[in-house]
Amino acid sequence: MKHILCVLSLLLIIAMHLNAQPKFVIVGGDEYNWGEVKPVSPTLKASVVFKNEGNENLIIKKVQPGCGCKAAKPEKDILLPGETTNMDVSFNVGSGTGVQSKTIRIETNDPERQTITYRITANIIRDIIFKPHESFNLKSVQIWQEATETIYIKNNSKQKINFSNVVIEPPLVKLNIPDKFSLEPDKEIAIIARTTPQTTGYQHAKITINTDNADNPVVEIQVHIDASASPILNEGEVAPSVDTRKKR
Repeated sequence: MKHILCVLSLLLIIAMHLNAQPKFVIVGGDEYNWGEVKPVSPTLKASVVFKNEGNENLIIKKVQPGCGCKAAKPEKDILLPGETTNMDVSFNVGSGTGVQSKTIRIETNDPERQTITYRITANIIRDIIFKPHESFNLKSVQIWQEATETIYIKNNSKQKINFSNVVIEPPLVKLNIPDKFSLEPDKEIAIIARTTPQTTGYQHAKITINTDNADNPVVEIQVHIDASASPILNEGEVAPSVDTRKKR
């Protein structure tokens, strides 16, 4: 009888050992969603909770964030059964608009969740939108040749927005817009930048425009100019004027 009890006890111990394993759980699920946000800064932040719901030690082997997001090292990388730990994550939304999503790759010793892709998402709402981007990129131009580029400013809010005091520093480009203008909700305006570079190389300018929008009191547009030498004129030469008078 004692022999049978010893065998049963041994089998029970073996069974418990075979069934012992960690269980990696992210509290709240495998995605963090900020929902609709109007970011006051280019970075969103959150804290994620990891838990070991298994009966064996959980090891968080690796945390690898994707491009555009950061993840601090978890406070603990070994969790006893029932323990939790926190990990801070940040999401650099930059000037993005609409639904933005990034991923974080997590590796553990949980045999059923050895590699997990954790997703962080936000729907970025901005009152003022630039299309197709928030800068003028006048590249591949030649000196003494006019170059132009067009971007659009859109009022994405539900209120009229007034714009004023357009400043270009230094004045490397000319714009087609007046010093004061307004945009009704869901309306946009085309802004055309024109330049005729007189020197080769890279030049940079910044355009600032004041608004009466509480979230965007000042908007900035970057100007990038990269001019190359002209096959006709050397740097510093003046472009010849065209004589339209008839020859006698």
